[in-house]
Amino acid sequence: MTSKDERDDPGAEIADAETADRDGTREEPPALSPDLVPEADDDERAESERTGATASTADGPARRGPNPVLLGAGALAAVALVFAAWFGISWARAAGDEDLALDRTRDEVSRVADAAVVTFNTLDHRRVDEGLDRWEAASTGELHDNIRNGRATSKSTIESTKKSTTAKVLKSAVTQLNDRDGTAQVMTALVRETIPEGGETTTDYLRLQSTLLRTDTGWKLTGIDTVPFTPAS
Repeated sequence: MTSKDERDDPGAEIADAETADRDGTREEPPALSPDLVPEADDDERAESERTGATASTADGPARRGPNPVLLGAGALAAVALVFAAWFGISWARAAGDEDLALDRTRDEVSRVADAAVVTFNTLDHRRVDEGLDRWEAASTGELHDNIRNGRATSKSTIESTKKSTTAKVLKSAVTQLNDRDGTAQVMTALVRETIPEGGETTTDYLRLQSTLLRTDTGWKLTGIDTVPFTPAS
């Protein structure tokens, strides 16, 4: 039995505890029942979750997701680049197509003008009607009307001279071309031979300016005039 002095002596209590420990007879304090452990209230749990989230973030640099503004700007830049490339290619292609179409029109105008001036400078006094028919077919507008209206007079004059003519183009150039309005001008250097019946052939060098109009059946002559010409020696 422990005396009052021993109970009041802390050293004695410690010695008794150590002795009991060595003897294996020390009693453990009774465990607390889970029902008796106080639970953290909602504010404490929220604070704990917030603190825990902050702590985990503080362990390393924060990871950021993609910036939607930058992604949008990048997408727009890519689209703009593609559009610019497409527009440049389309523009170059369209310009090339227009140039090609204009070249083809110029070639057609030159071909028609060359054939027409040869037709208008080729006649056989023995077959005047055939020649005048070709004149009408190659012309339009006022020129066509003049040929048709003066056909009888032209036929009589050609037959009375008893002369035939042939012509050949030396060189020609389209000097004006308006593809939208369908008008053109062509300068042609021409050599023409006149063959009188029973006489000697004479040669003339001519420079002609012809005007053309595009019709539903193709390009036609609307006028033809002689321009002074001096052949190269």
